[in-house]
Amino acid sequence: MNILTFTTRFGQDAQVRYTPNGKAITTVRCPVEAGWGENKHTSWVTAVIFGDRGEKLAPHILKAGKATISGEFKAREYESNGETRMSLEVLVREIELQGEPRQTGQGHEPVNTGQQSAPPVDDFDDSLPF
Repeated sequence: MNILTFTTRFGQDAQVRYTPNGKAITTVRCPVEAGWGENKHTSWVTAVIFGDRGEKLAPHILKAGKATISGEFKAREYESNGETRMSLEVLVREIELQGEPRQTGQGHEPVNTGQQSAPPVDDFDDSLPF
């Protein structure tokens, strides 16, 4: 089973591209830290979301936003300037956006992650005996 799950802060805003037949491909670069002390290092993973889901999530995937991502891990080789290079990718199966989205003033709306905030203190019933 090839599943990678990690929590990260996005390294950039999401980018949406389209295939020639119109299918959306949403990508975002994510730093993943490993090790500790002098042995700590950061690897960059590209999260890839296919189709409508990625297109709908893109406005909410903003630089420095936090998320937990789970999906199939893949190392992809490509050539650049005559050199063979490697790109680390995760084909996203699940993504959970965390925290409050930052406001950029670019028309981004807050995303509802399904979590409800606690009711204000004033809403409690004072007649409860405990």
